[in-house]
Amino acid sequence: MDSSFWSNLFLSRWSRRAVCAAAMVASGAAWAETPFPSRPVHIFVPYAAGGGVDILARTLGEAVSRQWGQSVVVENRPGAGGVVASQVLVTSAPDGYTLMVVASGHATNPFLYPKLPYDTFKDFTPISLLASSPNILLVRADSPFKSLADVIAQAKAKPGSLSFGQSGNGTSTHLAGELLKKLAGIDMSAISYKGGAPAINDLLGGQIPMSFNNAPEALGQLEARTLRALAVTTTKRSPFLPDVPAMSE
Repeated sequence: MDSSFWSNLFLSRWSRRAVCAAAMVASGAAWAETPFPSRPVHIFVPYAAGGGVDILARTLGEAVSRQWGQSVVVENRPGAGGVVASQVLVTSAPDGYTLMVVASGHATNPFLYPKLPYDTFKDFTPISLLASSPNILLVRADSPFKSLADVIAQAKAKPGSLSFGQSGNGTSTHLAGELLKKLAGIDMSAISYKGGAPAINDLLGGQIPMSFNNAPEALGQLEARTLRALAVTTTKRSPFLPDVPAMSE
């Protein structure tokens, strides 16, 4: 079982002219075009603040702002598993000044929604793969579940009694839970949030018994021992969580 948060294509709508201008400036050619960027750049995050994509976008924004000498404004546009932010990006000017950091849900949405207000394969230009991390099945530190086997045992003994939080329909955390259900032959309800951080908040508050989250948004709570990791969703253990078993185990 491997359902990782392979995240984060850096996406933009670029006009051909903007791409050529940026390339020429980078190569040192003398052009009358204004060097990019000459004004603030906006980066959309399709999930709520505090989640893994948000953390990555803000880290990236700080770095490129220093390099570019221009402000980088990070805007959270959560909803519909990333569709809301993607639609806003598509309607923006194709000049390279509006970008978006996405997770794997952006690639799966065309196969999960009967109709999208954009063409995933034609309306976006991928710029770079930024990061990759495993998803983690989390419970509260005081949870009676000490292992994945405990979760599966209860789900089989009481079908439908368990639920799990995830960061939006079609996201890697949602699909990780659905894959677990299929492979283990169990029934659990998927509770959709507008990002990983709200799911963690409800997990800490006891509103849900477990949650699938990506590593960046979960590490702080794991280090504080308020949450416990039961398994990572990759085929092998993660080097930064060596004591947490992989689901394949």
